[in-house]
Amino acid sequence: MSIFGSFEIGRKALRVQHKGMEVSGQNVANANTPGYSRQRAEMEAVPPPIVSGPNQAPGRGVVITDIIRVRSEFYHAQVVSTGSHKAYWEMRQEVFQGTEAVFMEPDEFGINRYLNEFFDKWQDLSSSPEERSVRSSLRENAVSMTRAFEDTYLRLESLRLDLSDELYMRVDEVNRMADAIAELNEKIRFSSVMQRRSNELMDQLDLAIEDLAKLMDIRVDYKANGTVEVFAGGRMLIQEDRAFHLSVQAGGEDGSLEVVSHRGMPLKIKIGRVSGLLDAVNKDIPKLQDELNLIVYTIITEVNELHREGFGLNKEDGYNFFKPIADSKLPAALQFKVDDLIIEDTAFIAAASALAEPGNGEMALSIARLRDSREEGRLNGASISEYYRGVITSMGVEAQESERMVEVFGKTLAQVVELHQSISGVNLDEEMLNMVQFQHSWHAAARYLNFVDQMLSMLFTELGR
Repeated sequence: MSIFGSFEIGRKALRVQHKGMEVSGQNVANANTPGYSRQRAEMEAVPPPIVSGPNQAPGRGVVITDIIRVRSEFYHAQVVSTGSHKAYWEMRQEVFQGTEAVFMEPDEFGINRYLNEFFDKWQDLSSSPEERSVRSSLRENAVSMTRAFEDTYLRLESLRLDLSDELYMRVDEVNRMADAIAELNEKIRFSSVMQRRSNELMDQLDLAIEDLAKLMDIRVDYKANGTVEVFAGGRMLIQEDRAFHLSVQAGGEDGSLEVVSHRGMPLKIKIGRVSGLLDAVNKDIPKLQDELNLIVYTIITEVNELHREGFGLNKEDGYNFFKPIADSKLPAALQFKVDDLIIEDTAFIAAASALAEPGNGEMALSIARLRDSREEGRLNGASISEYYRGVITSMGVEAQESERMVEVFGKTLAQVVELHQSISGVNLDEEMLNMVQFQHSWHAAARYLNFVDQMLSMLFTELGR
C-alpha cells in the first residue's frame, strides 16, 4: 500500500465511526418510541488486494456492510399470538360484565326476587283465598314479574345491538389497518427495488401487525423483499399493496352475523376482539334470551294449566292466569302478560280446587308448589327456581373464566413483551457506552490521519533538500 493509501484507511475510519455514532443517536432518540427496534451497525474490515511477496498490505480500512434491526422473530410471533388471545378474552369479560349488569343478581331488583315473591303470594293466597287484599297483592306482583322478564329481555337485546354496532365498527377498523399495511408494503417494496432498506418502515409494519392481531387472528407470510401477505380466517386480506376489505352480513336462517371476505366467503375467526363480538352476538346473548323464553313459557303453560282447573270467587273455572303465547315467532318474554280478566277483577283468580267451598285454597297451594316441583323432560328435570339459578350460575362461571383468562394472557403477554424488549429494546446505558467508544475511535482515526500527514510533510521536506 502506498503512503497515500493510508489516508484512505483514516478517511474510512472517520466515516464508519461517525455512522456508528449516528446509529446510536437514532437508538437514543427512539428509546421511548412504541414498536421501535434498536439498530446496530455491522462493520467489516476491507481485505487487501492479493499480491505475492513481502509487499502484502495489512488491509484497506473498514466499511459498514449493513445497519440491522436487532429483534427476535420468535418473540414477535408470540407477542402477536398472545395479544390476539388476550383481546378475545377481554371482549368476553366485557360481555359478561354487561349481562351481569342486566340481570342484577343477586340484587333486590333481579328476576329471582320477583319469582320468589310470585310463588310466595300464591302461598299466602292458599291460606286466605277470600281476602281481596291478598289477591290484589298477587296480581300486582305478577304484573311486576312479567315486566321484569320483559325488561331483562329487552336490555339483553339492547346489549346485543350495541355489540353488533361495535362489530361493524371493528371490521371497518380492520379494513383501515389493512389499507395502512398495504401502503407500508408498497413503500418497503420500493425501498427494496432501490436497494435500500428502511428499518423504521419495518418497525411500523410489525407494530401494525400487532394491532391488527388484537382484532382477529391472522397468519403473516414474510417475503424476501420485506413485504408481507396477511391471511385472516383462512382468507386473503393483504397481498403486496392491495388490501381486500371485509364486511359483516347476516347469514343463516337465524340471522346470525358473520364476517365475510370481499368475495362474500365467510371467515373462520377463532380469536381476537372480533371473534369475541361474534360469539357474544350470535351465541352468548341469544342463549340467555332463549333461557328466559323457556322459563317464561314454562311458567305460562304450567300456571295456566292448573289455574284453568281451579275456581275463583265468581264460582267459575276455565280461566287463564297469564295470556297464552299467541305468536310463536315472537319471544315469549315479550308476550308475558297477566290475563285481562285478572287485571280487571281479582275474583277470577282461581284459588279453590272445588266449587262452593269457602276457605279452599288447594289450587293456589298447587301453583305455589310449582316453584320447587321437578318433572322429567321439563327444564332438564329442574324446578323453575333451580333452572333460573342455574342460568345465573352458568353466566357467573363464564364471567369468572373470562376474568381468569384475561389475567393469564395478560401476564403471559407482559412476560413475552419483556423478553422481546430485552432483545430489541434500547438500553440507554449500552448506547452511551457505544457512543463513547465511537467517539474515542473517531479521535484515534483523526490522530492517525494527523500522524500520516506529519510523515508526508517530513518526507516532502527531505525530498526538497
